[in-house]
Amino acid sequence: MRITLKQLAVFEAVARSGQVARAAEMMNLSAPATSMALSELEKQLDARLFERIGNRLRLNSQGSLLLPLATEALQKVNQIEHLFCSPDAELSGTLNVSASTTIGNYLMAKSAVAFCQQHTSALVDLDIDNTQSVIKSVLEFRSEVGFIEGQCLDSRIKVEAWHKDKLLVFCHPAHPLAGKKVMPDALRGQFWVMREEGSGTRDYFISAANALDMQPVEKFSFSTPDAIKQAVKQGAGLAVLSELTLEKEISRKELAVIEVEGLTLSRQFYRIHHKSRNFTPLCEAYIHFCEKFHNLTA
Repeated sequence: MRITLKQLAVFEAVARSGQVARAAEMMNLSAPATSMALSELEKQLDARLFERIGNRLRLNSQGSLLLPLATEALQKVNQIEHLFCSPDAELSGTLNVSASTTIGNYLMAKSAVAFCQQHTSALVDLDIDNTQSVIKSVLEFRSEVGFIEGQCLDSRIKVEAWHKDKLLVFCHPAHPLAGKKVMPDALRGQFWVMREEGSGTRDYFISAANALDMQPVEKFSFSTPDAIKQAVKQGAGLAVLSELTLEKEISRKELAVIEVEGLTLSRQFYRIHHKSRNFTPLCEAYIHFCEKFHNLTA
């Protein structure tokens, strides 16, 4: 058996992208060459590695078994190359990062651009989605590192405290409770504009609200902070979001904060990666850069 690094790299690219054509772009190969390398690998292993679902390829059980091994082998080769490179060599390549909505839009997008401006041969491919989607991306090896707002209990993933954040309850400035400090029962039965299922912000707030018997009534649900803020501006109800997303609107008095007695909404952000995957030098450099760029506190 003569498995080549090219075959493993093509396999990993197809597993990440779900398409031969997209994998070919990632590898700077032609689609026929990419397809041939994948076919040769399956022939060498005498096993199919993917199932075709519509126009996408999805890992089957055999492919899922191979992926962490292929990733580890490619990382070892990458480490060897970097070990014998000049210490001053420029960081290069593509780093796949996933971040949940608040972190991605208000922290990681800025640091990704700044990092790439400093390291012009590097590209940070940032995917922004909700917490559960980020976890899935890391589990499927599509992202080398993820940043999430919610909990991750999957034993295959290493979770590290990364940064603290504060959530704020807010409303339309004309709301009777705008700018006031109230007891939890004052919000009982109020309509709320919530984040979608799978959102770390949603899960954290509902858990804290239920502990105080606030019984929030969901009137609307949206997947982006901007949509939620717009709904509240139209008088759709109360909402809760990270203070990172509200600074502009509160300073302009377009929205107003409600302080709830006993409702502690200081939460932890987390950095996650697959336990079987070691950080590449590019990923380590980006992580250190983010800590300095954002002056983060765990």
